[in-house]
Amino acid sequence: MRTEFVENGRDLMSKSIRRGSCCENGINPKAVYDFVERAERENLGINSFMLLKNQCVVAEGCHAPYDKNTRHILYSVSKSITATALGFAVEEGKVSLNDSISKFFPEYDRLGLNKKVTVRHLVTMTAGKMISMAKSRHMKDWVKIFFDAPFFAKPGKKFLYVNDNFYMLSAIISKVYGETLVDFLMPRLFLPLGITDKPVWETGIHGYAAGGWGLYLPTEDFAKIMLCYSNGGIYCGKRVLPKSWVEQATAYQVPTVKKGQPDVTRGYGYGFWRTSIPDTYRAYGLFGQMGYVFENRDTVLVINAAVSKDELLSKAVSDLAKNLWSEPEEEYEGKLKELLGSLPDKDYLPSVERNEELERKYNQKALYTKSSAFASMLNVTVSTVFNEHIGNTDRFILSLDKDNELWMTWKEGSFVNRIRLGMNNTYAKSRVGFGDIKFTACTKAAWISKTVLRILVRMEETCQVRQLDFDFTDEKHIIIRNSSFPDLPTLAVHYVDFSGFPLPYGLEKMLKERIAPAILLLGEPNYKIKR
Repeated sequence: MRTEFVENGRDLMSKSIRRGSCCENGINPKAVYDFVERAERENLGINSFMLLKNQCVVAEGCHAPYDKNTRHILYSVSKSITATALGFAVEEGKVSLNDSISKFFPEYDRLGLNKKVTVRHLVTMTAGKMISMAKSRHMKDWVKIFFDAPFFAKPGKKFLYVNDNFYMLSAIISKVYGETLVDFLMPRLFLPLGITDKPVWETGIHGYAAGGWGLYLPTEDFAKIMLCYSNGGIYCGKRVLPKSWVEQATAYQVPTVKKGQPDVTRGYGYGFWRTSIPDTYRAYGLFGQMGYVFENRDTVLVINAAVSKDELLSKAVSDLAKNLWSEPEEEYEGKLKELLGSLPDKDYLPSVERNEELERKYNQKALYTKSSAFASMLNVTVSTVFNEHIGNTDRFILSLDKDNELWMTWKEGSFVNRIRLGMNNTYAKSRVGFGDIKFTACTKAAWISKTVLRILVRMEETCQVRQLDFDFTDEKHIIIRNSSFPDLPTLAVHYVDFSGFPLPYGLEKMLKERIAPAILLLGEPNYKIKR
Protein backbone atom coordinates (compact mmCIF):
# COMPACT_ATOMS: atom_id res chain seq x y z
CA MET A 1 0.00 0.00 0.00
CA ARG A 2 1.30 3.45 -0.92
CA THR A 3 1.35 6.36 1.51
CA GLU A 4 -0.67 9.41 0.51
CA PHE A 5 1.41 12.57 0.19
CA VAL A 6 0.55 15.41 2.53
CA GLU A 7 2.15 18.60 1.22
CA ASN A 8 2.89 21.86 2.96
CA GLY A 9 4.04 25.15 1.45
CA ARG A 10 7.72 24.48 2.10
CA ASP A 11 7.53 21.00 0.48
CA LEU A 12 5.91 22.44 -2.64
CA MET A 13 8.44 25.26 -2.91
CA SER A 14 11.25 22.71 -2.72
CA LYS A 15 9.75 20.95 -5.72
CA SER A 16 9.91 23.98 -7.98
CA ILE A 17 12.46 23.78 -10.77
CA ARG A 18 15.51 25.94 -10.18
CA ARG A 19 16.53 28.61 -12.70
CA GLY A 20 20.06 29.31 -13.89
CA SER A 21 22.10 30.42 -16.88
CA CYS A 22 23.31 28.45 -19.88
CA CYS A 23 27.00 29.17 -19.40
CA GLU A 24 27.21 28.18 -15.74
CA ASN A 25 25.52 24.87 -16.59
CA GLY A 26 27.64 23.91 -19.59
CA ILE A 27 25.13 24.87 -22.32
CA ASN A 28 26.21 26.99 -25.28
CA PRO A 29 23.77 29.94 -25.37
CA LYS A 30 24.55 30.55 -29.06
CA ALA A 31 23.14 27.12 -29.94
CA VAL A 32 19.92 27.99 -28.10
CA TYR A 33 19.84 31.47 -29.65
CA ASP A 34 20.21 29.98 -33.14
CA PHE A 35 17.43 27.47 -32.40
CA VAL A 36 14.97 30.15 -31.20
CA GLU A 37 15.87 32.51 -34.05
CA ARG A 38 15.36 29.67 -36.54
CA ALA A 39 12.02 28.78 -35.01
CA GLU A 40 10.89 32.37 -35.50
CA ARG A 41 12.33 32.74 -38.98
CA GLU A 42 10.98 29.43 -40.29
CA ASN A 43 7.67 29.70 -38.38
CA LEU A 44 8.14 26.39 -36.55
CA GLY A 45 5.08 27.11 -34.43
CA ILE A 46 6.54 26.94 -30.90
CA ASN A 47 4.06 28.17 -28.28
CA SER A 48 6.33 27.62 -25.28
CA PHE A 49 9.49 25.69 -24.43
CA MET A 50 11.88 24.92 -21.58
CA LEU A 51 15.48 23.73 -21.75
CA LEU A 52 16.93 22.17 -18.60
CA LYS A 53 20.49 21.17 -17.71
CA ASN A 54 21.68 19.83 -14.36
CA GLN A 55 17.99 19.79 -13.28
CA CYS A 56 17.87 23.54 -13.74
CA VAL A 57 15.97 25.66 -16.30
CA VAL A 58 18.62 27.43 -18.39
CA ALA A 59 16.32 28.84 -21.11
CA GLU A 60 12.58 29.25 -21.48
CA GLY A 61 10.29 31.23 -23.70
CA CYS A 62 6.67 31.57 -24.73
CA HIS A 63 4.46 33.51 -27.11
CA ALA A 64 1.38 35.24 -25.70
CA PRO A 65 -1.23 34.13 -24.90
CA TYR A 66 0.75 31.12 -23.64
CA ASP A 67 2.95 31.02 -20.57
CA LYS A 68 4.61 28.30 -18.49
CA ASN A 69 1.43 27.87 -16.42
CA THR A 70 -0.99 27.54 -19.34
CA ARG A 71 -2.61 24.12 -19.46
CA HIS A 72 -1.76 22.90 -22.94
CA ILE A 73 -3.19 19.91 -24.77
CA LEU A 74 -0.52 17.20 -25.07
CA TYR A 75 -2.13 14.92 -27.64
CA SER A 76 -0.07 11.70 -27.77
CA VAL A 77 2.33 12.76 -25.02
CA SER A 78 -0.64 11.49 -23.01
CA LYS A 79 0.52 7.98 -23.92
CA SER A 80 3.80 8.50 -22.07
CA ILE A 81 1.87 9.47 -18.93
CA THR A 82 -0.48 6.50 -19.29
CA ALA A 83 2.55 4.23 -19.66
CA THR A 84 3.91 5.81 -16.48
CA ALA A 85 0.69 4.89 -14.68
CA LEU A 86 1.06 1.33 -15.95
CA GLY A 87 4.55 1.26 -14.45
CA PHE A 88 3.11 1.94 -11.00
CA ALA A 89 0.42 -0.75 -11.45
CA VAL A 90 3.08 -3.28 -12.49
CA GLU A 91 5.33 -2.32 -9.56
CA GLU A 92 2.42 -2.77 -7.15
CA GLY A 93 1.66 -6.24 -8.56
CA LYS A 94 -1.86 -5.38 -9.69
CA VAL A 95 -1.16 -5.69 -13.43
CA SER A 96 1.34 -7.80 -15.37
CA LEU A 97 2.65 -7.07 -18.85
CA ASN A 98 1.72 -10.65 -19.73
CA ASP A 99 -1.91 -10.34 -18.62
CA SER A 100 -4.51 -10.84 -21.33
CA ILE A 101 -6.87 -7.90 -21.79
CA SER A 102 -9.74 -10.42 -21.59
CA LYS A 103 -8.82 -11.01 -17.95
CA PHE A 104 -10.01 -7.49 -17.12
CA PHE A 105 -13.04 -7.32 -19.44
CA PRO A 106 -14.29 -10.90 -19.93
CA GLU A 107 -17.80 -9.66 -20.68
CA TYR A 108 -16.55 -8.11 -23.94
CA ASP A 109 -14.79 -11.25 -25.14
CA ARG A 110 -17.19 -14.15 -24.66
CA LEU A 111 -15.81 -15.88 -27.76
CA GLY A 112 -12.21 -15.46 -26.62
CA LEU A 113 -11.10 -13.69 -29.79
CA ASN A 114 -8.91 -11.23 -27.88
CA LYS A 115 -7.30 -13.53 -25.32
CA LYS A 116 -3.91 -13.37 -27.06
CA VAL A 117 -3.78 -9.57 -26.77
CA THR A 118 -1.70 -8.71 -23.71
CA VAL A 119 -0.93 -5.56 -21.75
CA ARG A 120 2.56 -5.65 -23.27
CA HIS A 121 1.01 -5.57 -26.75
CA LEU A 122 -1.01 -2.50 -25.80
CA VAL A 123 1.91 -0.50 -24.40
CA THR A 124 4.19 -1.37 -27.37
CA MET A 125 1.52 -0.71 -30.05
CA THR A 126 1.63 -4.32 -31.23
CA ALA A 127 -1.94 -5.43 -30.43
CA GLY A 128 -2.64 -5.73 -34.15
CA LYS A 129 -6.03 -4.01 -33.99
CA MET A 130 -7.39 -1.70 -36.71
CA ILE A 131 -9.12 1.34 -35.21
CA SER A 132 -9.11 4.74 -36.89
CA MET A 133 -9.19 7.97 -34.86
CA ALA A 134 -11.74 9.13 -37.42
CA LYS A 135 -14.21 6.60 -36.05
CA SER A 136 -17.07 8.30 -34.22
CA ARG A 137 -16.80 8.10 -30.44
CA HIS A 138 -19.87 10.17 -29.64
CA MET A 139 -21.68 8.39 -26.80
CA LYS A 140 -20.01 5.10 -27.78
CA ASP A 141 -18.51 2.37 -25.61
CA TRP A 142 -14.82 2.71 -26.43
CA VAL A 143 -13.95 -0.62 -24.75
CA LYS A 144 -16.45 -2.37 -27.02
CA ILE A 145 -15.02 -0.55 -30.04
CA PHE A 146 -11.62 -2.04 -29.20
CA PHE A 147 -12.79 -5.59 -28.59
CA ASP A 148 -14.98 -5.61 -31.71
CA ALA A 149 -12.32 -4.13 -34.00
CA PRO A 150 -10.80 -6.46 -36.63
CA PHE A 151 -7.18 -7.61 -36.52
CA PHE A 152 -4.72 -6.35 -39.09
CA ALA A 153 -1.95 -8.60 -37.77
CA LYS A 154 -1.43 -11.22 -35.08
CA PRO A 155 -0.73 -9.70 -31.66
CA GLY A 156 2.97 -9.01 -31.21
CA LYS A 157 3.83 -9.22 -34.91
CA LYS A 158 3.52 -5.65 -36.18
CA PHE A 159 3.77 -2.10 -34.85
CA LEU A 160 0.51 -0.26 -35.57
CA TYR A 161 0.06 3.20 -34.10
CA VAL A 162 -3.46 2.92 -32.67
CA ASN A 163 -4.51 5.43 -29.99
CA ASP A 164 -7.04 3.04 -28.48
CA ASN A 165 -4.27 0.73 -27.23
CA PHE A 166 -3.57 3.33 -24.55
CA TYR A 167 -7.23 3.94 -23.86
CA MET A 168 -7.41 0.25 -22.98
CA LEU A 169 -4.45 0.63 -20.61
CA SER A 170 -6.27 3.49 -18.92
CA ALA A 171 -9.45 1.41 -18.70
CA ILE A 172 -7.56 -1.55 -17.21
CA ILE A 173 -5.90 0.58 -14.50
CA SER A 174 -9.20 2.25 -13.61
CA LYS A 175 -11.00 -1.12 -13.54
CA VAL A 176 -8.37 -2.60 -11.21
CA TYR A 177 -8.06 0.36 -8.85
CA GLY A 178 -11.61 1.71 -9.01
CA GLU A 179 -10.55 5.30 -9.68
CA THR A 180 -9.81 7.57 -12.59
CA LEU A 181 -6.32 7.71 -14.06
CA VAL A 182 -5.86 11.27 -12.75
CA ASP A 183 -6.89 10.26 -9.21
CA PHE A 184 -4.60 7.23 -9.47
CA LEU A 185 -1.65 9.41 -10.48
CA MET A 186 -2.16 12.27 -8.01
CA PRO A 187 -0.41 10.64 -5.00
CA ARG A 188 2.00 8.59 -7.13
CA LEU A 189 3.23 11.09 -9.74
CA PHE A 190 1.70 14.55 -9.67
CA LEU A 191 1.95 15.52 -5.99
CA PRO A 192 5.50 14.12 -5.59
CA LEU A 193 6.50 16.44 -8.46
CA GLY A 194 4.76 19.42 -6.87
CA ILE A 195 1.88 19.35 -9.36
CA THR A 196 -1.01 20.32 -7.12
CA ASP A 197 -3.55 21.57 -9.66
CA LYS A 198 -5.49 18.48 -10.68
CA PRO A 199 -4.84 17.84 -14.40
CA VAL A 200 -7.68 17.64 -16.91
CA TRP A 201 -7.99 14.44 -18.95
CA GLU A 202 -10.79 13.81 -21.44
CA THR A 203 -12.84 10.68 -20.74
CA GLY A 204 -15.16 8.18 -22.39
CA ILE A 205 -18.66 7.25 -21.24
CA HIS A 206 -17.31 4.92 -18.53
CA GLY A 207 -15.27 7.74 -17.01
CA TYR A 208 -12.00 6.16 -18.11
CA ALA A 209 -9.39 8.71 -19.25
CA ALA A 210 -8.73 8.68 -22.99
CA GLY A 211 -5.22 7.39 -22.27
CA GLY A 212 -3.78 7.85 -25.72
CA TRP A 213 -4.78 11.51 -25.95
CA GLY A 214 -6.71 14.21 -24.12
CA LEU A 215 -4.37 15.20 -21.24
CA TYR A 216 -3.77 18.91 -20.54
CA LEU A 217 -0.68 20.03 -18.59
CA PRO A 218 1.30 23.27 -18.27
CA THR A 219 4.72 23.30 -19.92
CA GLU A 220 6.49 23.39 -16.55
CA ASP A 221 4.58 20.34 -15.27
CA PHE A 222 5.44 18.51 -18.50
CA ALA A 223 9.07 19.46 -17.87
CA LYS A 224 8.94 18.06 -14.33
CA ILE A 225 7.82 14.66 -15.60
CA MET A 226 10.54 14.51 -18.26
CA LEU A 227 13.10 15.73 -15.70
CA CYS A 228 12.11 12.91 -13.37
CA TYR A 229 12.60 10.39 -16.18
CA SER A 230 15.97 11.87 -17.10
CA ASN A 231 17.12 11.36 -13.51
CA GLY A 232 16.19 7.68 -13.45
CA GLY A 233 12.88 8.28 -11.67
CA ILE A 234 14.21 10.52 -8.89
CA TYR A 235 12.94 14.06 -8.34
CA CYS A 236 14.33 16.45 -5.72
CA GLY A 237 16.26 13.62 -4.12
CA LYS A 238 13.27 11.28 -3.74
CA ARG A 239 12.35 8.28 -5.83
CA VAL A 240 9.08 8.84 -7.67
CA LEU A 241 9.17 6.37 -10.58
CA PRO A 242 10.27 2.74 -10.38
CA LYS A 243 13.87 2.58 -11.64
CA SER A 244 13.31 -0.61 -13.64
CA TRP A 245 10.25 0.87 -15.35
CA VAL A 246 12.12 4.03 -16.39
CA GLU A 247 14.79 1.84 -17.97
CA GLN A 248 12.31 -0.41 -19.78
CA ALA A 249 9.89 2.30 -20.87
CA THR A 250 12.55 4.45 -22.50
CA ALA A 251 14.56 1.61 -24.06
CA TYR A 252 14.08 0.11 -27.52
CA GLN A 253 11.37 -2.54 -27.18
CA VAL A 254 9.95 -2.98 -30.68
CA PRO A 255 10.71 -1.78 -34.22
CA THR A 256 8.33 0.84 -35.56
CA VAL A 257 8.07 1.80 -39.24
CA LYS A 258 10.77 1.60 -41.90
CA LYS A 259 9.87 4.83 -43.69
CA GLY A 260 8.53 8.19 -42.57
CA GLN A 261 9.79 10.90 -40.25
CA PRO A 262 13.24 9.90 -38.90
CA ASP A 263 12.15 10.18 -35.28
CA VAL A 264 9.36 7.61 -35.68
CA THR A 265 11.56 5.01 -37.37
CA ARG A 266 14.06 4.32 -34.56
CA GLY A 267 12.00 2.10 -32.30
CA TYR A 268 9.42 2.35 -29.54
CA GLY A 269 9.55 1.61 -25.83
CA TYR A 270 6.59 1.78 -23.48
CA GLY A 271 4.92 5.02 -24.59
CA PHE A 272 8.24 6.64 -25.55
CA TRP A 273 10.08 6.91 -28.88
CA ARG A 274 13.76 6.41 -29.55
CA THR A 275 14.99 9.23 -31.80
CA SER A 276 17.51 9.88 -34.57
CA ILE A 277 19.64 11.85 -32.07
CA PRO A 278 22.12 9.41 -30.47
CA ASP A 279 21.24 8.37 -26.91
CA THR A 280 17.98 10.29 -26.89
CA TYR A 281 14.32 9.41 -26.40
CA ARG A 282 11.19 11.51 -26.44
CA ALA A 283 7.53 11.77 -25.60
CA TYR A 284 5.74 12.95 -28.73
CA GLY A 285 2.35 14.37 -29.61
CA LEU A 286 0.55 15.81 -32.62
CA PHE A 287 1.41 19.33 -33.85
CA GLY A 288 4.78 19.41 -32.09
CA GLN A 289 4.22 18.46 -28.43
CA MET A 290 7.68 17.09 -27.58
CA GLY A 291 9.65 16.12 -24.52
CA TYR A 292 13.28 15.12 -25.15
CA VAL A 293 15.65 13.43 -22.73
CA PHE A 294 19.29 13.53 -23.83
CA GLU A 295 20.75 10.57 -21.97
CA ASN A 296 24.18 10.97 -20.36
CA ARG A 297 23.85 14.74 -20.78
CA ASP A 298 21.48 15.52 -17.87
CA THR A 299 19.55 17.63 -20.37
CA VAL A 300 15.82 17.91 -21.06
CA LEU A 301 13.92 19.91 -23.69
CA VAL A 302 10.14 20.26 -23.67
CA ILE A 303 8.12 22.01 -26.36
CA ASN A 304 4.45 22.83 -26.81
CA ALA A 305 3.77 23.88 -30.37
CA ALA A 306 1.23 24.37 -33.12
CA VAL A 307 2.87 23.31 -36.35
CA SER A 308 1.51 21.29 -39.26
CA LYS A 309 4.85 19.91 -40.45
CA ASP A 310 6.35 18.98 -37.11
CA GLU A 311 9.14 17.05 -38.84
CA LEU A 312 10.70 20.48 -39.46
CA LEU A 313 10.62 21.18 -35.73
CA SER A 314 12.16 17.76 -35.05
CA LYS A 315 14.96 18.56 -37.52
CA ALA A 316 15.60 21.87 -35.75
CA VAL A 317 15.93 20.03 -32.42
CA SER A 318 18.33 17.57 -34.04
CA ASP A 319 20.46 20.45 -35.32
CA LEU A 320 20.32 22.12 -31.89
CA ALA A 321 21.77 18.98 -30.30
CA LYS A 322 24.88 19.17 -32.51
CA ASN A 323 26.17 22.29 -30.75
CA LEU A 324 24.21 22.41 -27.51
CA TRP A 325 27.07 21.19 -25.30
CA SER A 326 29.94 22.87 -27.17
CA GLU A 327 32.13 25.50 -25.50
CA PRO A 328 29.76 28.25 -24.21
CA GLU A 329 29.98 31.54 -26.12
CA GLU A 330 29.32 33.87 -23.22
CA GLU A 331 28.49 36.94 -25.31
CA TYR A 332 25.29 35.17 -26.41
CA GLU A 333 23.89 34.82 -22.89
CA GLY A 334 22.58 38.39 -22.96
CA LYS A 335 21.50 38.15 -26.59
CA LEU A 336 19.49 35.02 -25.81
CA LYS A 337 17.81 36.66 -22.82
CA GLU A 338 16.88 39.67 -24.96
CA LEU A 339 15.50 37.45 -27.75
CA LEU A 340 13.39 35.39 -25.36
CA GLY A 341 12.06 38.55 -23.74
CA SER A 342 10.86 39.96 -27.04
CA LEU A 343 8.93 37.02 -28.48
CA PRO A 344 5.80 38.36 -30.23
CA ASP A 345 2.17 37.31 -29.79
CA LYS A 346 1.08 34.21 -31.69
CA ASP A 347 -1.45 36.23 -33.70
CA TYR A 348 -1.22 39.61 -35.39
CA LEU A 349 -4.04 41.47 -37.11
CA PRO A 350 -3.48 44.44 -39.40
CA SER A 351 -6.50 46.67 -39.10
CA VAL A 352 -8.35 49.61 -40.58
CA GLU A 353 -10.61 51.97 -38.67
CA ARG A 354 -13.58 50.31 -37.00
CA ASN A 355 -16.79 50.34 -39.02
CA GLU A 356 -19.00 51.65 -36.25
CA GLU A 357 -21.95 52.01 -38.62
CA LEU A 358 -22.02 48.26 -39.38
CA GLU A 359 -21.31 47.39 -35.74
CA ARG A 360 -24.37 49.40 -34.65
CA LYS A 361 -26.49 48.07 -37.51
CA TYR A 362 -25.91 44.43 -36.57
CA ASN A 363 -25.78 44.99 -32.81
CA GLN A 364 -27.77 42.20 -31.10
CA LYS A 365 -28.99 40.80 -34.44
CA ALA A 366 -28.74 37.04 -34.79
CA LEU A 367 -27.10 35.74 -37.94
CA TYR A 368 -28.67 32.29 -38.33
CA THR A 369 -26.43 29.87 -40.20
CA LYS A 370 -26.57 26.63 -42.09
CA SER A 371 -23.60 24.45 -41.17
CA SER A 372 -22.49 20.85 -41.03
CA ALA A 373 -22.74 18.78 -37.87
CA PHE A 374 -18.96 19.14 -37.51
CA ALA A 375 -18.71 22.93 -37.76
CA SER A 376 -17.32 23.95 -34.39
CA MET A 377 -15.22 26.70 -32.84
CA LEU A 378 -12.96 23.83 -31.76
CA ASN A 379 -10.62 22.19 -34.24
CA VAL A 380 -11.77 18.72 -35.30
CA THR A 381 -8.75 17.10 -33.66
CA VAL A 382 -10.17 18.19 -30.30
CA SER A 383 -13.91 18.03 -30.86
CA THR A 384 -14.14 14.49 -32.26
CA VAL A 385 -13.36 12.89 -28.90
CA PHE A 386 -16.03 14.61 -26.83
CA ASN A 387 -18.87 12.44 -25.58
CA GLU A 388 -21.46 15.17 -25.97
CA HIS A 389 -21.70 16.05 -29.64
CA ILE A 390 -20.74 19.59 -30.52
CA GLY A 391 -20.70 21.46 -33.80
CA ASN A 392 -23.71 22.28 -35.98
CA THR A 393 -23.30 25.99 -35.27
CA ASP A 394 -26.63 27.63 -36.01
CA ARG A 395 -26.22 31.30 -35.05
CA PHE A 396 -23.79 34.15 -34.38
CA ILE A 397 -24.63 37.40 -32.58
CA LEU A 398 -22.37 40.46 -32.53
CA SER A 399 -23.11 42.95 -29.75
CA LEU A 400 -21.77 46.17 -28.29
CA ASP A 401 -21.60 46.86 -24.56
CA LYS A 402 -21.80 50.23 -22.77
CA ASP A 403 -18.02 50.69 -23.18
CA ASN A 404 -18.27 50.12 -26.94
CA GLU A 405 -16.54 46.74 -26.57
CA LEU A 406 -17.55 44.23 -29.24
CA TRP A 407 -18.68 40.75 -28.21
CA MET A 408 -19.61 37.61 -30.12
CA THR A 409 -22.13 34.99 -28.99
CA TRP A 410 -22.59 31.73 -30.84
CA LYS A 411 -24.58 28.55 -30.39
CA GLU A 412 -23.32 25.16 -31.49
CA GLY A 413 -25.10 21.98 -30.56
CA SER A 414 -26.43 22.49 -27.05
CA PHE A 415 -23.71 24.97 -26.06
CA VAL A 416 -23.99 28.76 -26.03
CA ASN A 417 -20.83 30.79 -25.46
CA ARG A 418 -20.02 34.51 -25.42
CA ILE A 419 -16.57 36.01 -25.87
CA ARG A 420 -15.16 39.54 -25.86
CA LEU A 421 -13.36 40.50 -29.07
CA GLY A 422 -10.03 42.24 -28.53
CA MET A 423 -10.17 45.12 -31.00
CA ASN A 424 -6.78 46.72 -30.26
CA ASN A 425 -4.52 43.79 -31.25
CA THR A 426 -4.30 42.56 -27.67
CA TYR A 427 -5.92 39.32 -26.54
CA ALA A 428 -9.26 39.47 -24.80
CA LYS A 429 -9.81 36.39 -22.63
CA SER A 430 -13.18 34.74 -21.96
CA ARG A 431 -14.14 31.39 -20.44
CA VAL A 432 -16.14 29.05 -22.66
CA GLY A 433 -17.48 25.57 -22.11
CA PHE A 434 -17.98 22.45 -24.21
CA GLY A 435 -19.31 19.52 -22.23
CA ASP A 436 -17.34 19.02 -19.02
CA ILE A 437 -14.26 20.87 -20.27
CA LYS A 438 -13.77 24.61 -19.95
CA PHE A 439 -11.48 26.57 -22.25
CA THR A 440 -10.00 30.05 -22.23
CA ALA A 441 -10.83 31.78 -25.51
CA CYS A 442 -8.08 34.26 -26.40
CA THR A 443 -9.53 36.52 -29.07
CA LYS A 444 -8.35 39.27 -31.37
CA ALA A 445 -10.53 41.05 -33.91
CA ALA A 446 -10.12 43.84 -36.46
CA TRP A 447 -11.75 45.28 -39.52
CA ILE A 448 -9.32 44.25 -42.25
CA SER A 449 -11.32 46.26 -44.77
CA LYS A 450 -14.32 48.56 -44.52
CA THR A 451 -16.71 45.60 -44.88
CA VAL A 452 -14.81 42.58 -43.51
CA LEU A 453 -14.44 41.90 -39.78
CA ARG A 454 -11.81 39.26 -39.00
CA ILE A 455 -12.03 37.38 -35.70
CA LEU A 456 -9.26 35.08 -34.44
CA VAL A 457 -10.23 32.70 -31.63
CA ARG A 458 -7.45 30.70 -29.99
CA MET A 459 -8.54 28.27 -27.28
CA GLU A 460 -5.58 28.80 -24.98
CA GLU A 461 -5.45 25.19 -23.82
CA THR A 462 -5.26 23.89 -27.40
CA CYS A 463 -2.82 24.67 -30.19
CA GLN A 464 -5.30 25.74 -32.88
CA VAL A 465 -6.59 29.14 -33.93
CA ARG A 466 -9.98 29.59 -35.58
CA GLN A 467 -10.39 32.42 -38.08
CA LEU A 468 -13.81 33.82 -38.97
CA ASP A 469 -14.22 36.54 -41.59
CA PHE A 470 -17.59 38.28 -41.40
CA ASP A 471 -17.98 39.70 -44.91
CA PHE A 472 -20.69 42.37 -45.16
CA THR A 473 -19.72 43.50 -48.68
CA ASP A 474 -23.08 42.31 -50.02
CA GLU A 475 -25.49 42.64 -47.12
CA LYS A 476 -28.08 40.59 -48.98
CA HIS A 477 -25.61 37.69 -49.01
CA ILE A 478 -23.51 37.98 -45.87
CA ILE A 479 -20.73 35.38 -45.71
CA ILE A 480 -18.86 34.03 -42.70
CA ARG A 481 -15.67 32.44 -44.03
CA ASN A 482 -14.27 29.76 -41.77
CA SER A 483 -10.72 28.45 -41.50
CA SER A 484 -8.37 27.09 -38.88
CA PHE A 485 -4.72 26.33 -38.29
CA PRO A 486 -3.44 23.66 -38.35
CA ASP A 487 -5.87 22.87 -41.16
CA LEU A 488 -7.27 19.56 -42.36
CA PRO A 489 -5.27 19.33 -45.62
CA THR A 490 -1.93 19.45 -43.80
CA LEU A 491 -3.32 17.20 -41.08
CA ALA A 492 -4.33 14.61 -43.68
CA VAL A 493 -0.80 14.47 -45.09
CA HIS A 494 0.61 14.29 -41.54
CA TYR A 495 -1.49 11.23 -40.68
CA VAL A 496 -0.38 9.41 -43.84
CA ASP A 497 3.30 10.22 -43.31
CA PHE A 498 3.17 9.39 -39.61
CA SER A 499 1.70 5.98 -40.32
CA GLY A 500 4.85 5.04 -42.22
CA PHE A 501 3.42 5.43 -45.70
CA PRO A 502 5.24 8.45 -47.17
CA LEU A 503 3.59 9.51 -50.38
CA PRO A 504 5.24 10.28 -53.70
CA TYR A 505 5.34 14.03 -54.28
CA GLY A 506 2.60 13.98 -56.91
CA LEU A 507 0.21 11.94 -54.79
CA GLU A 508 0.90 14.05 -51.70
CA LYS A 509 0.23 17.20 -53.73
CA MET A 510 -3.08 15.80 -54.97
CA LEU A 511 -4.08 14.78 -51.44
CA LYS A 512 -3.22 18.19 -50.03
CA GLU A 513 -4.60 20.35 -52.85
CA ARG A 514 -7.68 18.42 -53.96
CA ILE A 515 -8.79 15.53 -51.76
CA ALA A 516 -8.20 17.07 -48.32
CA PRO A 517 -9.83 20.43 -49.18
CA ALA A 518 -12.89 18.49 -50.30
CA ILE A 519 -12.96 16.86 -46.87
CA LEU A 520 -12.50 20.31 -45.36
CA LEU A 521 -15.73 21.46 -47.00
CA LEU A 522 -17.54 18.73 -45.06
CA GLY A 523 -15.64 19.04 -41.79
CA GLU A 524 -15.08 22.78 -41.46
CA PRO A 525 -17.19 24.58 -44.06
CA ASN A 526 -17.97 28.26 -44.41
CA TYR A 527 -21.17 29.37 -42.71
CA LYS A 528 -24.11 30.24 -44.92
CA ILE A 529 -26.52 32.81 -43.54
CA LYS A 530 -30.18 31.79 -43.61
CA ARG A 531 -32.62 34.24 -45.15
